[in-house]
Amino acid sequence: MSQPEKEPDNKQRRLAPLGPAMFNDRKRMKCPSLKFITTHLAKLALAIATAWPSAWRTEAGEAGLAKRAMHLLRDHCIRCHNTQKTKGNLDLTKRALALKGGGEGPALIPGQAAESHITRLLQPDSDPHMPPKKQLSDEQIAALGQWIDAGAEWLPSELVIEANLIAPDTLGQLPDDYQPVFALALSPDDKQLAAGHGNLVTVHNLTEKDKPATAKLTGHLDAIQSMAWSADGKHLATGGFRKVLLWNTADWSPAGEISDLPGRVSAMIFTADNAVLVTASNAPGKSGEIALWNVADLAKDLAWQAHDGTVFDLAIAPDGETLTSAGADKLVRFWSLAKGEQVMQIEAHTAPVLSLAYKPDGTLLASGGADKELKIWDTKTREQKNLVTGHPGNVAAIAWPEKKAELITASDDGALRLCNETSKSPGKTWAKAAGLLHCLAATDDGKRLYGGADNGRVYAWDRTGKITRTLESPKP
Repeated sequence: MSQPEKEPDNKQRRLAPLGPAMFNDRKRMKCPSLKFITTHLAKLALAIATAWPSAWRTEAGEAGLAKRAMHLLRDHCIRCHNTQKTKGNLDLTKRALALKGGGEGPALIPGQAAESHITRLLQPDSDPHMPPKKQLSDEQIAALGQWIDAGAEWLPSELVIEANLIAPDTLGQLPDDYQPVFALALSPDDKQLAAGHGNLVTVHNLTEKDKPATAKLTGHLDAIQSMAWSADGKHLATGGFRKVLLWNTADWSPAGEISDLPGRVSAMIFTADNAVLVTASNAPGKSGEIALWNVADLAKDLAWQAHDGTVFDLAIAPDGETLTSAGADKLVRFWSLAKGEQVMQIEAHTAPVLSLAYKPDGTLLASGGADKELKIWDTKTREQKNLVTGHPGNVAAIAWPEKKAELITASDDGALRLCNETSKSPGKTWAKAAGLLHCLAATDDGKRLYGGADNGRVYAWDRTGKITRTLESPKP
């Protein structure tokens, strides 16, 4: 029963383990007199508030009362007690689950509001108290109490959290000088680099320094948040606000558009067989949705709610069977690509998880967070193998290009850092770019790395740590 955390729009501003459980297994001190007083006060508050004049009582009969109760559960409880996030082992998305309850038994007892855990925990002096950071009014508590006493009729459709979606074509134009690079994608042959300079996609030619851009692609009104290049080199996908554009790389003609998305497309990746595009998107303050799209016709094959908030990064295990996601809820989750079912989760960081990278042999996974930490995980046991500290800010991006122990990170100060899977701190800090870094791309051999910066430029490093090239943002 907590309020959703607000999250900024891009990785470097994405500041935003689970909070206290609603019903937990802790042993509580027995105090008959205190229990009697709490129960008596709960009954008294319900009795007084029953007569409270309120708008909800004007709705017709028990249906109006049930609708009111469903909206209170939806607005104050469901975000922490659902199928994906069950604080206190409590799921309130279905009546049967609410009656089953969590660690302390049923959340509610139909016909007995004063004896129900949910009404007791809403009282101002309750410990634990729900919602943790807010006190419901007497009128709201009374509404829930009357609903329980009336039998707790359940209206599943009224529990759905609907987003107020803005149509992509209603957005205004971005200022011409707003061209931060939030996303990069290297072609499989490492000869071209696609960069989102604001809402313009520029495909840079990497074969010669003085060569002009291969292509400039328009179609997004908002800043481009994510990109993916298919392994066969035939398609580039670019994601912005509620829109994904698919491009044929042979002639840079449009190949299709996805618009059935709840919000900004924060991460994307193609499957190894090039048949499926995986997207992550969410409306502000809402759950992050992962969706699988058939590349051939851009039909949605599968979709599910993956995290409580933004999904900042996606990675597919080298075996091609497991999808991994990094969330604003501080979790790393593992999913079956075939079924969309959760396989495992890790309470990975103490702040939003911003970046992921698999070691090419699939044995290890690296995660970077807004807590300034880089962590290395065993992909079989999901155990933490190493913690790397020493980053000055967000670990915004990670590259693990070779089957070696070395990996590279990008952070707030504009520098790349060479890290080791067993070292406790970065081994070397590379030359700093003149701007905040948001994203990172590396060639397969790890000899060249590219970072996208807040100033609209893309910086290129060689393996010695020197900046060898700067790709400027296109002129307005």
